[in-house]
Amino acid sequence: MELRQIEYFLAVVEHEGLNRAAQHLYVSQPALSQAIQALERELGVELFQRVARRSLALTPAGTLLVPKARAILDDVVAARDALSSARDLEAGSVSIGTMPEMSSDAVASWITSFRSRYPDVRLNISEVAGVRDLCGEVVTGRYELGFTTRPVPAKSLEFVELGVQRLLLVMPPGSPAPPSGTLPLDALSYLPLTICSLAQRENDRVATALRNVGVEPRLIASMPNRHAQLTLVLGGGVHAFLPLRMAVQARRLGAVVIETDPLVSVPFGVAHRRDALSPAAQELVRHCKATLDTWYAAIANAQTDGASLIDAADAAYDDVHLPMNP
Repeated sequence: MELRQIEYFLAVVEHEGLNRAAQHLYVSQPALSQAIQALERELGVELFQRVARRSLALTPAGTLLVPKARAILDDVVAARDALSSARDLEAGSVSIGTMPEMSSDAVASWITSFRSRYPDVRLNISEVAGVRDLCGEVVTGRYELGFTTRPVPAKSLEFVELGVQRLLLVMPPGSPAPPSGTLPLDALSYLPLTICSLAQRENDRVATALRNVGVEPRLIASMPNRHAQLTLVLGGGVHAFLPLRMAVQARRLGAVVIETDPLVSVPFGVAHRRDALSPAAQELVRHCKATLDTWYAAIANAQTDGASLIDAADAAYDDVHLPMNP
């Protein structure tokens, strides 16, 4: 039995005759008739009986074959879709937009395991100034994935939460650290701060947190990106609120990193259109979440054993974020 014969049989069933089925299949009626007859000979039963000049009706045997034939075709279509998805995943491409708060280097660190497993998938990562612009580009299809903090202004987008971005106070090398390793937010009125000029949503979150405890932010410098912020802090004289991942890097470069009470934090994740993601994009999101979940679990375990947030994050960082440890 050939797949073509099954397709021809179902076409005759659905179009209730050879003529219309042949037109649908773009084959001649004699060729279609011969294929059906060959199938009947192979099965040893009649599948159709003529009830009018141009109409055919199923025999009992033909009726029994219909669900089996449809199941065969469904399995073939599913197999083809699976193989197509595998090809797309092995050598597809994903366009990604990020906000300054979700910097492209952060996203790159979360997808190292994906890159190790799928080295031929092309990733195109760009930064967009604000959340509205980012979500607009995802809606129009320029970006398949948009990494952003909550809330997402476009109601037409799905949002997959990946974690909570925790902002720690990063101080110049040699700065006096409190014995407890924690400073209350209301003790920061005297500290000069530098911000990332493009990370407006993050800046608003920090300013709101400070004002809620009666502190007016003392902004000294506005820098174009996080790395410029950190460079300025390491040079001395100013401080910055930086996300946990970058705070680990800052401490390794000599900065003093302090937790605040309360901790400034914001949920973040990835936005995408409601229609189905490409196989590569689905797998990339899965790997990002797996990387972050692993890091968060390691941090939580270390904190349970008495480690501070920054110590726990530092201890777990290399095992999660570096390419040699997917």
